[in-house]
Amino acid sequence: MSNEIIEKFKNLPDELIHHIINYTDVVVYRHGKYINRLNNEDKRYKLLRNIPKPIRLGLYKYLLRLVNKKEENKPGYFIEYIIGFSIKANIKFVTREKDGFDRYFEIKSYVQYVFDANNNWSQIIYYPM
Repeated sequence: MSNEIIEKFKNLPDELIHHIINYTDVVVYRHGKYINRLNNEDKRYKLLRNIPKPIRLGLYKYLLRLVNKKEENKPGYFIEYIIGFSIKANIKFVTREKDGFDRYFEIKSYVQYVFDANNNWSQIIYYPM
Protein backbone atom coordinates (compact mmCIF):
# COMPACT_ATOMS: atom_id res chain seq x y z
CA MET A 1 0.00 0.00 0.00
CA SER A 2 2.75 2.47 0.92
CA ASN A 3 4.61 1.72 -2.32
CA GLU A 4 1.49 2.58 -4.30
CA ILE A 5 1.20 5.95 -2.52
CA ILE A 6 4.84 6.73 -3.19
CA GLU A 7 4.41 5.90 -6.86
CA LYS A 8 1.37 8.21 -7.13
CA PHE A 9 3.15 11.17 -5.52
CA LYS A 10 6.45 10.69 -7.33
CA ASN A 11 5.47 13.15 -10.09
CA LEU A 12 4.46 16.02 -7.77
CA PRO A 13 6.69 19.11 -7.76
CA ASP A 14 9.14 19.43 -4.85
CA GLU A 15 7.61 22.70 -3.60
CA LEU A 16 4.23 21.03 -3.14
CA ILE A 17 5.80 18.08 -1.32
CA HIS A 18 7.60 20.46 1.07
CA HIS A 19 4.32 22.23 1.89
CA ILE A 20 2.58 18.91 2.55
CA ILE A 21 5.42 17.78 4.83
CA ASN A 22 5.32 21.07 6.80
CA TYR A 23 1.70 20.35 7.78
CA THR A 24 2.65 17.09 9.52
CA ASP A 25 4.44 18.90 12.40
CA VAL A 26 6.94 16.02 12.68
CA VAL A 27 9.34 16.68 9.79
CA VAL A 28 10.21 20.08 8.33
CA TYR A 29 12.20 21.02 5.23
CA ARG A 30 14.77 23.75 5.88
CA HIS A 31 17.93 24.78 4.06
CA GLY A 32 17.73 21.83 1.66
CA LYS A 33 17.40 19.20 4.41
CA TYR A 34 14.62 17.35 6.14
CA ILE A 35 14.81 18.01 9.89
CA ASN A 36 12.94 16.22 12.67
CA ARG A 37 10.74 18.46 14.80
CA LEU A 38 9.43 17.89 18.32
CA ASN A 39 5.70 17.35 18.55
CA ASN A 40 3.80 19.94 20.61
CA GLU A 41 2.63 17.26 23.07
CA ASP A 42 6.17 15.97 23.71
CA LYS A 43 7.59 16.26 27.25
CA ARG A 44 10.87 17.66 25.93
CA TYR A 45 9.02 20.55 24.26
CA LYS A 46 7.68 21.63 27.66
CA LEU A 47 11.21 21.63 29.05
CA LEU A 48 12.45 23.76 26.16
CA ARG A 49 9.60 26.19 26.71
CA ASN A 50 10.72 26.77 30.34
CA ILE A 51 14.26 27.85 29.41
CA PRO A 52 14.45 31.63 29.91
CA LYS A 53 15.34 33.90 27.05
CA PRO A 54 18.17 36.42 27.45
CA ILE A 55 17.20 39.99 28.33
CA ARG A 56 18.87 42.75 26.35
CA LEU A 57 20.01 45.47 28.75
CA GLY A 58 21.70 47.74 26.26
CA LEU A 59 23.46 47.77 22.96
CA TYR A 60 26.21 45.40 24.12
CA LYS A 61 24.86 43.81 27.31
CA TYR A 62 22.67 40.72 27.79
CA LEU A 63 21.35 39.11 30.99
CA LEU A 64 20.30 35.50 31.45
CA ARG A 65 18.30 34.86 34.65
CA LEU A 66 18.38 31.22 35.73
CA VAL A 67 16.24 31.59 38.86
CA ASN A 68 13.02 29.95 39.99
CA LYS A 69 10.67 32.94 40.29
CA LYS A 70 7.92 31.24 42.27
CA GLU A 71 9.79 29.81 45.27
CA GLU A 72 11.56 31.71 48.05
CA ASN A 73 15.11 30.93 49.26
CA LYS A 74 15.96 28.95 46.13
CA PRO A 75 19.40 29.56 44.64
CA GLY A 76 19.98 30.54 41.03
CA TYR A 77 22.35 32.33 38.70
CA PHE A 78 22.46 35.65 36.88
CA ILE A 79 24.77 35.48 33.85
CA GLU A 80 25.56 38.84 32.27
CA TYR A 81 27.36 39.00 28.91
CA ILE A 82 29.13 42.19 27.89
CA ILE A 83 30.17 42.21 24.24
CA GLY A 84 32.57 44.98 23.25
CA PHE A 85 36.30 45.09 22.56
CA SER A 86 36.43 41.84 24.53
CA ILE A 87 33.69 39.44 25.62
CA LYS A 88 33.12 39.35 29.37
CA ALA A 89 30.80 37.22 31.47
CA ASN A 90 29.73 38.16 34.99
CA ILE A 91 28.27 35.20 36.89
CA LYS A 92 26.38 35.91 40.11
CA PHE A 93 25.11 33.19 42.45
CA VAL A 94 21.93 34.60 44.03
CA THR A 95 19.10 33.58 46.32
CA ARG A 96 15.64 35.09 46.35
CA GLU A 97 14.88 36.61 49.75
CA LYS A 98 11.85 38.28 51.31
CA ASP A 99 12.15 41.17 53.75
CA GLY A 100 8.73 42.15 55.06
CA PHE A 101 6.88 43.24 51.92
CA ASP A 102 9.84 43.42 49.56
CA ARG A 103 11.39 40.61 47.54
CA TYR A 104 14.97 40.91 46.37
CA PHE A 105 17.91 38.85 45.15
CA GLU A 106 20.86 38.56 47.51
CA ILE A 107 24.20 38.03 45.77
CA LYS A 108 26.10 35.17 47.44
CA SER A 109 29.12 35.04 45.10
CA TYR A 110 30.35 36.95 42.06
CA VAL A 111 32.86 35.82 39.41
CA GLN A 112 34.05 37.57 36.25
CA TYR A 113 35.42 35.87 33.14
CA VAL A 114 36.89 37.17 29.91
CA PHE A 115 37.01 35.32 26.58
CA ASP A 116 40.69 35.44 25.59
CA ALA A 117 42.49 35.13 22.26
CA ASN A 118 43.03 31.38 22.76
CA ASN A 119 39.26 30.73 22.74
CA ASN A 120 39.21 30.05 26.49
CA TRP A 121 37.31 31.66 29.35
CA SER A 122 39.79 33.07 31.90
CA GLN A 123 38.80 34.31 35.31
CA ILE A 124 39.47 37.96 36.09
CA ILE A 125 41.03 38.40 39.52
CA TYR A 126 41.44 41.86 41.03
CA TYR A 127 44.32 42.19 43.48
CA PRO A 128 44.21 45.02 46.02
CA MET A 129 47.17 47.40 45.97
